[in-house]
Amino acid sequence: MDFHQLRVFIEVARQKSFSRAAENIFLTQPTVSAHVKALENEIGTPLLDRSKRDLQLTEAGTILFQHAQQLLSIKETALSSIQKEYQIVQGHLEIAASSVPGAYLLPHLMLSFFRECPQVTFSVLLRDTKQVLQYINDFTYDLGFVGEPVKQDGLEQIRLIRDELVLIAAPQTPLPAAAPAHPPETTLPGIEVAACLEKPFLMREPGSATRMVFEKALKKRYQKNMRFQVIAYLEGQDAIKQAVKAGLGLSVISRKAVEEEIAFGTLAAYRLLDINAERHFYLVYKKNRILPTLSQAFLEHCKEYFARQSAQEP
Repeated sequence: MDFHQLRVFIEVARQKSFSRAAENIFLTQPTVSAHVKALENEIGTPLLDRSKRDLQLTEAGTILFQHAQQLLSIKETALSSIQKEYQIVQGHLEIAASSVPGAYLLPHLMLSFFRECPQVTFSVLLRDTKQVLQYINDFTYDLGFVGEPVKQDGLEQIRLIRDELVLIAAPQTPLPAAAPAHPPETTLPGIEVAACLEKPFLMREPGSATRMVFEKALKKRYQKNMRFQVIAYLEGQDAIKQAVKAGLGLSVISRKAVEEEIAFGTLAAYRLLDINAERHFYLVYKKNRILPTLSQAFLEHCKEYFARQSAQEP
Protein backbone atom coordinates (compact mmCIF):
# COMPACT_ATOMS: atom_id res chain seq x y z
CA MET A 1 0.00 0.00 0.00
CA ASP A 2 1.46 3.36 -1.00
CA PHE A 3 0.28 6.97 -0.98
CA HIS A 4 -0.36 7.05 -4.72
CA GLN A 5 -2.68 4.05 -4.51
CA LEU A 6 -4.54 5.66 -1.62
CA ARG A 7 -4.94 8.90 -3.53
CA VAL A 8 -6.37 7.01 -6.51
CA PHE A 9 -8.74 5.08 -4.25
CA ILE A 10 -9.97 8.29 -2.58
CA GLU A 11 -10.74 9.87 -5.96
CA VAL A 12 -12.66 6.77 -7.12
CA ALA A 13 -14.64 6.80 -3.88
CA ARG A 14 -15.48 10.48 -4.30
CA GLN A 15 -16.45 10.20 -7.96
CA LYS A 16 -18.13 6.78 -7.66
CA SER A 17 -16.68 6.05 -11.08
CA PHE A 18 -13.37 4.73 -12.43
CA SER A 19 -13.65 6.82 -15.60
CA ARG A 20 -14.40 10.14 -13.85
CA ALA A 21 -11.64 9.52 -11.33
CA ALA A 22 -9.17 8.73 -14.11
CA GLU A 23 -10.04 11.95 -15.90
CA ASN A 24 -9.59 14.05 -12.77
CA ILE A 25 -6.17 12.67 -11.84
CA PHE A 26 -4.84 12.36 -15.39
CA LEU A 27 -4.51 8.57 -15.51
CA THR A 28 -6.03 5.97 -17.80
CA GLN A 29 -9.04 4.04 -16.56
CA PRO A 30 -7.20 0.67 -16.63
CA THR A 31 -4.42 2.19 -14.48
CA VAL A 32 -6.93 3.46 -11.94
CA SER A 33 -8.67 0.07 -11.84
CA ALA A 34 -5.31 -1.69 -11.38
CA HIS A 35 -4.39 0.53 -8.41
CA VAL A 36 -7.68 -0.16 -6.67
CA LYS A 37 -7.41 -3.89 -7.40
CA ALA A 38 -3.88 -3.93 -5.95
CA LEU A 39 -5.21 -2.38 -2.74
CA GLU A 40 -8.02 -4.94 -2.55
CA ASN A 41 -5.54 -7.79 -3.05
CA GLU A 42 -3.25 -6.45 -0.34
CA ILE A 43 -6.10 -5.92 2.15
CA GLY A 44 -7.80 -9.16 1.20
CA THR A 45 -11.35 -7.91 0.71
CA PRO A 46 -13.32 -5.83 -1.83
CA LEU A 47 -13.34 -2.09 -1.23
CA LEU A 48 -15.98 -1.23 -3.83
CA ASP A 49 -19.37 -2.68 -4.70
CA ARG A 50 -19.30 -2.85 -8.50
CA SER A 51 -22.79 -4.31 -8.90
CA LYS A 52 -24.51 -0.95 -9.18
CA ARG A 53 -24.30 1.77 -11.83
CA ASP A 54 -22.45 4.09 -9.44
CA LEU A 55 -19.70 2.48 -7.43
CA GLN A 56 -20.40 2.19 -3.70
CA LEU A 57 -17.96 1.69 -0.85
CA THR A 58 -18.12 -1.61 1.00
CA GLU A 59 -17.79 -1.60 4.79
CA ALA A 60 -14.05 -2.16 4.42
CA GLY A 61 -13.87 0.55 1.79
CA THR A 62 -15.57 3.05 4.09
CA ILE A 63 -13.04 2.34 6.85
CA LEU A 64 -10.09 2.68 4.46
CA PHE A 65 -11.53 5.88 2.94
CA GLN A 66 -11.55 7.58 6.36
CA HIS A 67 -8.04 6.45 7.28
CA ALA A 68 -6.62 7.14 3.82
CA GLN A 69 -7.66 10.79 4.04
CA GLN A 70 -5.98 11.07 7.44
CA LEU A 71 -2.79 9.44 6.14
CA LEU A 72 -2.55 11.79 3.17
CA SER A 73 -3.19 14.77 5.44
CA ILE A 74 -0.36 13.66 7.75
CA LYS A 75 1.93 13.26 4.75
CA GLU A 76 1.05 16.79 3.52
CA THR A 77 1.69 18.23 6.98
CA ALA A 78 5.07 16.51 7.27
CA LEU A 79 6.22 17.67 3.83
CA SER A 80 4.96 21.18 4.51
CA SER A 81 6.88 21.39 7.79
CA ILE A 82 10.11 20.27 6.13
CA GLN A 83 9.69 22.64 3.19
CA LYS A 84 8.97 25.58 5.49
CA GLU A 85 11.98 24.80 7.64
CA TYR A 86 14.32 24.71 4.67
CA GLN A 87 12.41 27.25 2.54
CA ILE A 88 11.89 24.73 -0.26
CA VAL A 89 9.33 25.57 -2.95
CA GLN A 90 9.13 22.63 -5.31
CA GLY A 91 6.83 19.83 -6.35
CA HIS A 92 3.70 19.37 -8.42
CA LEU A 93 0.86 21.89 -8.05
CA GLU A 94 -2.68 20.86 -8.99
CA ILE A 95 -5.18 23.64 -9.70
CA ALA A 96 -8.89 23.58 -10.56
CA ALA A 97 -10.24 26.40 -12.72
CA SER A 98 -13.31 27.37 -14.69
CA SER A 99 -12.80 27.84 -18.41
CA VAL A 100 -12.01 31.57 -18.74
CA PRO A 101 -9.49 31.99 -15.89
CA GLY A 102 -8.04 28.57 -16.71
CA ALA A 103 -7.39 29.48 -20.33
CA TYR A 104 -6.70 33.22 -20.19
CA LEU A 105 -5.33 34.03 -16.72
CA LEU A 106 -3.49 30.97 -15.46
CA PRO A 107 -0.92 30.53 -18.28
CA HIS A 108 0.70 33.93 -17.59
CA LEU A 109 0.40 33.46 -13.82
CA MET A 110 2.05 30.02 -13.97
CA LEU A 111 4.86 31.39 -16.12
CA SER A 112 5.49 34.16 -13.62
CA PHE A 113 5.60 31.67 -10.73
CA PHE A 114 7.75 29.20 -12.67
CA ARG A 115 10.38 31.89 -13.28
CA GLU A 116 10.74 32.26 -9.51
CA CYS A 117 10.36 28.56 -8.67
CA PRO A 118 11.67 26.50 -11.62
CA GLN A 119 11.37 23.20 -9.71
CA VAL A 120 7.55 23.37 -9.82
CA THR A 121 5.30 21.56 -12.31
CA PHE A 122 1.55 22.10 -12.82
CA SER A 123 -1.69 20.31 -13.60
CA VAL A 124 -4.81 22.37 -14.38
CA LEU A 125 -8.26 20.78 -14.34
CA LEU A 126 -10.85 22.79 -16.31
CA ARG A 127 -14.44 22.45 -15.08
CA ASP A 128 -17.39 24.78 -14.65
CA THR A 129 -17.55 27.01 -11.57
CA LYS A 130 -19.89 24.77 -9.58
CA GLN A 131 -17.59 21.78 -10.02
CA VAL A 132 -14.49 23.80 -9.11
CA LEU A 133 -16.11 24.92 -5.85
CA GLN A 134 -17.08 21.33 -5.06
CA TYR A 135 -13.47 20.19 -5.53
CA ILE A 136 -12.25 22.89 -3.13
CA ASN A 137 -14.97 22.03 -0.63
CA ASP A 138 -14.13 18.33 -0.51
CA PHE A 139 -10.33 18.91 -0.35
CA THR A 140 -9.69 17.39 -3.79
CA TYR A 141 -7.83 20.60 -4.78
CA ASP A 142 -6.26 23.30 -2.62
CA LEU A 143 -6.80 26.23 -5.00
CA GLY A 144 -9.49 27.09 -7.54
CA PHE A 145 -10.06 29.96 -9.99
CA VAL A 146 -13.61 30.99 -10.87
CA GLY A 147 -15.53 33.83 -12.52
CA GLU A 148 -18.29 34.26 -9.96
CA PRO A 149 -18.11 35.40 -6.30
CA VAL A 150 -18.39 32.60 -3.76
CA LYS A 151 -21.28 32.50 -1.31
CA GLN A 152 -20.58 29.16 0.34
CA ASP A 153 -19.76 28.74 4.00
CA GLY A 154 -16.33 27.24 4.51
CA LEU A 155 -14.71 28.87 1.48
CA GLU A 156 -12.49 31.94 1.27
CA GLN A 157 -12.00 34.03 -1.88
CA ILE A 158 -9.60 36.67 -3.17
CA ARG A 159 -10.83 39.03 -5.90
CA LEU A 160 -8.21 39.14 -8.64
CA ILE A 161 -9.00 41.23 -11.71
CA ARG A 162 -11.90 42.85 -13.55
CA ASP A 163 -13.61 41.45 -16.64
CA GLU A 164 -16.81 42.20 -18.58
CA LEU A 165 -19.21 40.23 -20.71
CA VAL A 166 -19.66 41.26 -24.35
CA LEU A 167 -22.03 40.25 -27.13
CA ILE A 168 -20.25 38.54 -30.04
CA ALA A 169 -21.34 37.87 -33.60
CA ALA A 170 -19.79 36.78 -36.87
CA PRO A 171 -18.43 39.80 -38.78
CA GLN A 172 -21.03 41.52 -41.00
CA THR A 173 -23.91 39.94 -39.07
CA PRO A 174 -26.88 42.33 -39.41
CA LEU A 175 -27.81 43.61 -35.96
CA PRO A 176 -30.03 46.36 -34.57
CA ALA A 177 -28.32 49.75 -34.68
CA ALA A 178 -25.34 49.78 -32.34
CA ALA A 179 -24.08 52.88 -30.57
CA PRO A 180 -20.66 53.94 -31.89
CA ALA A 181 -17.61 53.32 -29.77
CA HIS A 182 -16.68 56.32 -27.66
CA PRO A 183 -13.84 57.00 -27.69
CA PRO A 184 -13.37 54.65 -30.66
CA GLU A 185 -9.76 53.77 -29.89
CA THR A 186 -10.42 52.45 -26.37
CA THR A 187 -13.78 50.65 -26.33
CA LEU A 188 -16.36 48.74 -28.36
CA PRO A 189 -19.62 49.79 -30.01
CA GLY A 190 -22.59 49.25 -27.73
CA ILE A 191 -25.85 47.38 -28.19
CA GLU A 192 -28.86 46.46 -26.07
CA VAL A 193 -29.15 42.73 -25.60
CA ALA A 194 -32.94 43.13 -25.43
CA ALA A 195 -32.85 44.25 -29.07
CA CYS A 196 -31.38 40.91 -30.15
CA LEU A 197 -34.10 38.56 -28.93
CA GLU A 198 -35.15 37.54 -32.44
CA LYS A 199 -31.63 36.43 -33.37
CA PRO A 200 -30.48 32.81 -32.89
CA PHE A 201 -28.55 32.59 -29.64
CA LEU A 202 -25.90 30.26 -28.19
CA MET A 203 -25.65 29.67 -24.43
CA ARG A 204 -23.09 28.12 -22.11
CA GLU A 205 -23.94 25.05 -20.07
CA PRO A 206 -25.61 25.28 -16.61
CA GLY A 207 -22.93 25.83 -13.96
CA SER A 208 -20.91 28.19 -16.15
CA ALA A 209 -19.98 31.43 -14.34
CA THR A 210 -20.38 33.35 -17.61
CA ARG A 211 -23.96 32.15 -17.91
CA MET A 212 -24.71 32.79 -14.22
CA VAL A 213 -23.39 36.37 -14.38
CA PHE A 214 -25.33 37.04 -17.59
CA GLU A 215 -28.62 35.62 -16.28
CA LYS A 216 -28.26 37.46 -12.97
CA ALA A 217 -27.66 40.78 -14.76
CA LEU A 218 -30.68 40.22 -17.02
CA LYS A 219 -32.93 39.41 -14.08
CA LYS A 220 -31.78 42.48 -12.16
CA ARG A 221 -32.45 44.75 -15.13
CA TYR A 222 -35.69 43.28 -16.48
CA GLN A 223 -36.98 41.24 -13.51
CA LYS A 224 -38.33 38.56 -15.82
CA ASN A 225 -37.04 35.75 -18.00
CA MET A 226 -35.82 36.94 -21.40
CA ARG A 227 -37.06 34.75 -24.23
CA PHE A 228 -33.97 34.18 -26.37
CA GLN A 229 -34.11 32.03 -29.48
CA VAL A 230 -31.56 29.57 -28.06
CA ILE A 231 -30.54 27.03 -30.68
CA ALA A 232 -27.58 25.42 -28.89
CA TYR A 233 -26.01 24.96 -25.46
CA LEU A 234 -22.25 24.52 -25.68
CA GLU A 235 -19.54 23.71 -23.15
CA GLY A 236 -16.46 25.92 -23.15
CA GLN A 237 -15.41 29.24 -24.60
CA ASP A 238 -13.74 27.75 -27.68
CA ALA A 239 -16.88 25.88 -28.74
CA ILE A 240 -18.92 29.07 -28.39
CA LYS A 241 -16.41 31.14 -30.38
CA GLN A 242 -16.17 28.66 -33.23
CA ALA A 243 -19.95 28.34 -33.49
CA VAL A 244 -20.36 32.13 -33.58
CA LYS A 245 -17.63 32.47 -36.22
CA ALA A 246 -19.47 29.91 -38.32
CA GLY A 247 -22.58 32.10 -38.20
CA LEU A 248 -24.67 29.78 -36.03
CA GLY A 249 -25.81 32.60 -33.76
CA LEU A 250 -24.94 35.30 -31.23
CA SER A 251 -23.55 34.75 -27.76
CA VAL A 252 -22.38 36.54 -24.64
CA ILE A 253 -18.84 35.79 -23.54
CA SER A 254 -15.96 37.07 -21.44
CA ARG A 255 -14.12 39.93 -23.13
CA LYS A 256 -10.81 38.39 -22.06
CA ALA A 257 -11.71 35.27 -24.04
CA VAL A 258 -12.12 37.19 -27.33
CA GLU A 259 -9.48 39.93 -27.20
CA GLU A 260 -7.43 38.23 -29.91
CA GLU A 261 -10.46 37.70 -32.16
CA ILE A 262 -11.48 41.34 -31.70
CA ALA A 263 -7.99 42.52 -32.60
CA PHE A 264 -7.89 40.41 -35.79
CA GLY A 265 -11.49 41.07 -36.80
CA THR A 266 -12.58 37.42 -36.78
CA LEU A 267 -15.42 38.26 -34.38
CA ALA A 268 -17.49 41.41 -33.92
CA ALA A 269 -17.94 42.37 -30.25
CA TYR A 270 -20.33 44.83 -28.56
CA ARG A 271 -20.69 46.33 -25.10
CA LEU A 272 -23.99 45.49 -23.42
CA LEU A 273 -25.70 48.83 -22.82
CA ASP A 274 -28.81 47.72 -20.97
CA ILE A 275 -27.26 45.48 -18.30
CA ASN A 276 -24.31 45.64 -15.93
CA ALA A 277 -21.98 43.11 -17.53
CA GLU A 278 -18.97 43.70 -15.28
CA ARG A 279 -17.55 40.88 -13.22
CA HIS A 280 -14.32 39.77 -11.53
CA PHE A 281 -12.28 36.61 -11.28
CA TYR A 282 -11.58 34.99 -7.91
CA LEU A 283 -9.07 32.67 -6.28
CA VAL A 284 -10.88 30.26 -3.94
CA TYR A 285 -9.56 28.05 -1.15
CA LYS A 286 -10.84 26.26 1.94
CA LYS A 287 -11.41 28.47 4.97
CA ASN A 288 -9.18 27.81 8.00
CA ARG A 289 -7.19 25.18 6.11
CA ILE A 290 -3.42 25.16 6.52
CA LEU A 291 -2.28 24.93 2.91
CA PRO A 292 0.76 22.92 1.85
CA THR A 293 3.86 25.07 1.35
CA LEU A 294 3.67 24.98 -2.45
CA SER A 295 -0.02 25.94 -2.55
CA GLN A 296 0.54 28.73 -0.03
CA ALA A 297 3.51 30.07 -2.03
CA PHE A 298 1.42 30.07 -5.22
CA LEU A 299 -1.45 31.83 -3.42
CA GLU A 300 0.86 34.61 -2.20
CA HIS A 301 2.43 34.96 -5.65
CA CYS A 302 -1.06 35.15 -7.18
CA LYS A 303 -2.08 38.03 -4.88
CA GLU A 304 1.07 39.98 -5.74
CA TYR A 305 0.78 39.25 -9.47
CA PHE A 306 -2.81 40.46 -9.79
CA ALA A 307 -2.21 43.45 -7.52
CA ARG A 308 0.33 44.58 -10.12
CA GLN A 309 -2.10 43.81 -12.96
CA SER A 310 -4.91 45.81 -11.32
CA ALA A 311 -2.59 48.76 -10.71
CA GLN A 312 -1.95 48.91 -14.47
CA GLU A 313 -5.65 48.99 -15.42
CA PRO A 314 -6.98 52.35 -16.66
